Amino acid sequence: MTATPSINSLPYEVRHTIYSLLGRQTDSHRWIGGSTVSIAHYAAVSREWQEAFERFTFRELLVTPKRLKPFTHIVTSPRRRAIVQTICFHVSLDKYERYLDREQETSAERRRSTEILTTALEAFFRAMTYWDKTETSPLGLWFYLLVDSPSESMLFGRNGTPMVTERALTSDLKLDLEMLSLPYIDVFSGFRCAGRHLQPTSLLAIVSRLRTLEYLDVELNHDSIRHRDVTQRNKFASSLETCAQTVRVLSLRRPSPMLTLSSAPPQQPWAAFYTHIRTFSQQCESFEFDDCIDASQFFAPFLVGSPRIQETPFWIRLKRLNVRNSYMMKSPYLRVANRIEALASVHGVFLAIGRAACRMPELQFARICQYVLTDGRLEWFVLTYECLVGKAVLRARGFVPGKAMLDAWKRSIAEKGLEYDVHVEVIDPTAPEL
Repeated sequence: MTATPSINSLPYEVRHTIYSLLGRQTDSHRWIGGSTVSIAHYAAVSREWQEAFERFTFRELLVTPKRLKPFTHIVTSPRRRAIVQTICFHVSLDKYERYLDREQETSAERRRSTEILTTALEAFFRAMTYWDKTETSPLGLWFYLLVDSPSESMLFGRNGTPMVTERALTSDLKLDLEMLSLPYIDVFSGFRCAGRHLQPTSLLAIVSRLRTLEYLDVELNHDSIRHRDVTQRNKFASSLETCAQTVRVLSLRRPSPMLTLSSAPPQQPWAAFYTHIRTFSQQCESFEFDDCIDASQFFAPFLVGSPRIQETPFWIRLKRLNVRNSYMMKSPYLRVANRIEALASVHGVFLAIGRAACRMPELQFARICQYVLTDGRLEWFVLTYECLVGKAVLRARGFVPGKAMLDAWKRSIAEKGLEYDVHVEVIDPTAPEL
């Protein structure tokens, strides 16, 4: 009698190719919003299948306050903990009726949201104290904090991304810092917060308890002239050095979608903020920011004609730099009044970063994107710097590099003992010279 063919009779490499193909077609990233077939039932076929498919089912875990107890019981073995790469902790706030979409939370509702989040985070951190760093991946774990209301998470746009109600945008969320008690955790290497906007000082309270944190990706306050925003941003920037000493990769972003419109802030309230952010960035290997930071103010010490400061910044570790700023697109990030002023600012930023590059001895890659909206037309000005073997390559897109800008970059490149090439990608014959 002929034996029934078995998948276990196939070579090891073939079996694992099959497992991988099934894994990619099922519920990877299921907590981000996709709807796919579950892979979990494959793990019940056999012991070998269980171990093979748990590499997918345990790689990214969605945990809620109600699922904390099962989470602590199921993910206990060193084998399973070594598989985990990301833990998404999803905290659901109270539901609200649709007619309240455009109204801010009341004081009582804000206190309730604070209580829910504070209690949930304390429980999650207590559960994570049972994890040992030696049991996890050598690269550490990503901690993804997602906070929203079921009334918001049920709304999706045409492209499948979650829609954000005006209530969610205008209702800042914070922790009860006086009552908060979080133990230290040493298994997370990355932290990202999404959903409801969490005040920067509350973010720092979380970050300060993650002792092995290297990657920090957070949303800063809306850039307005409100006293609360100024205070929050300045406290965030001034406390980074003490609360995030191990961070080497920093990504800062503005609220998206935008909050309610407000007038552009004067320059002066942010002076302390830029000083502290500039100082902290000098410990980073990678630094990325968008409109939440004004590139011309961040690189102010390198602007032509700027007064000399006592200590010129020196980014001894920086390898990657990614800058994105827009002009005249959305309040409060308009920055200028017309296209002429916008182009002058774009030129100043490209030139300043070129001069600053000589203070970045390890820089391998930089991308500076500047967007200008005029008369319904969006212009992209992109400058890319890439350090290859013994050579630096500059690529300009959307504009023709002017002599002053090229000279600044060439001097910085020459100080590193590198040759250089310049590539200009200009499709529009009317592209400006910057």
